[in-house]
Amino acid sequence: MSQFITREEQGLYVHVLPTKKYKMTNIVVNLIQELKEETATGLALIPYILMRGSQHYPTTEKLQLALDDLYGASLHSTIVKKGERHVLDFTMSVPNEKFLSTEVNLFQNALDILAGVMTAPLTENGGFLPGYVDAEKEQQRKRMAAILDDKTSYARERCLEEMTQGEPFAIPRLGREEQLATITPQELYNLYQEVLRTAPMHVYVIGDVDAEQTAEQLFRVFRSEGAARAVREDFQPVQVEHTPREVKRIVDRLDVNQGKLNVGYWSNVSYASDDYAALSVFNGIFGAFPHSKLFINVREKNSLAYYASSRNDSLKGLIYVQAGVEFENFEKALAIIEEQLEEMKRGNITEQEMEFTINGYVNSYKTSLDQPTTLADIHLNGLIGGKVRSTEEMIELLHKVTVEDVVRVAQAVKLDTVYMLRDKEGDSHA
Repeated sequence: MSQFITREEQGLYVHVLPTKKYKMTNIVVNLIQELKEETATGLALIPYILMRGSQHYPTTEKLQLALDDLYGASLHSTIVKKGERHVLDFTMSVPNEKFLSTEVNLFQNALDILAGVMTAPLTENGGFLPGYVDAEKEQQRKRMAAILDDKTSYARERCLEEMTQGEPFAIPRLGREEQLATITPQELYNLYQEVLRTAPMHVYVIGDVDAEQTAEQLFRVFRSEGAARAVREDFQPVQVEHTPREVKRIVDRLDVNQGKLNVGYWSNVSYASDDYAALSVFNGIFGAFPHSKLFINVREKNSLAYYASSRNDSLKGLIYVQAGVEFENFEKALAIIEEQLEEMKRGNITEQEMEFTINGYVNSYKTSLDQPTTLADIHLNGLIGGKVRSTEEMIELLHKVTVEDVVRVAQAVKLDTVYMLRDKEGDSHA
């Protein structure tokens, strides 16, 4: 598949991937901000407020009817945390009129709806509509409560929060519940106007389109009215490398029937690093797949966990293990997890583990070619992480990874935080 064709004006980056592979045209708009305590809670509300209606379509129902008129186009928005960046994400999918018996320019109409939602929100007294703000605050409280209700997600977030305490990464994606009550519609609107004026905006279009014509349409639709955009991209660099310290051990107690063991490691490998592919293979052998050492040894051989896996957050340079463990088995499971890492540091990696892992990732990247929004996400990760790699490049790099490469990155992986979520009444020492 060909690469994204990129053009830029005033911090508005248009990335077009012309392809005849899809019958839908997909549009993704990302506004990038630094992750900060003072803005996180407000930013996390804004995409949801915008989706409640625009000046042209003042209710959710009218907005949905307008999308239905475009042969069932869809529009979604959310807030995304990527490393230490906070990203407002808008994703639109609209049928390509080339495949329909219609004279309507569906792509242009979809762009107009999207731009209206983003740049012409409903306002009152210099702020967003108070009713919409109040409703979304309540929805946000429910989203925050859902994380606490899902103990696996809660344990993961708590482990990473403890591990990165004092760093922007520790700030939750949705912000802080205690800040919701005090945020006013005017503050939110002013914050959003600042975002529109200063945030780098990356717009992706993937589909059977003409790159030059599409770029011109997007610049027309999103070109700032009045004062020119004053885009700032001098964001604080993300702290990826960490020196080893005494291992943190955290125990939280809630009303749970099953324990959650989370273990955080620093890889000290950034997304832009030449070792990124080797770290991916390390993580695959360690815990990302059913053939991985954690799954086989913690779950299958020793029956110590309901699940055991690892994930690599390459935009922050960390790896974390998640395991569902009976309370009395925490220390046994932790010992076996640590043992698997030591095995890899010693080079005890089989040809089959290498083959299965590389094939697993290659298949995953090939699958991404069928998912246009995933292609946009991979590209954005590259921009935020400091090095853009296409899926084809990643596949080529994965095939070049050797056992020696994996051992080298394994030897740099350092244990930082052990987090246990357990029952309220159990042994006070674990």
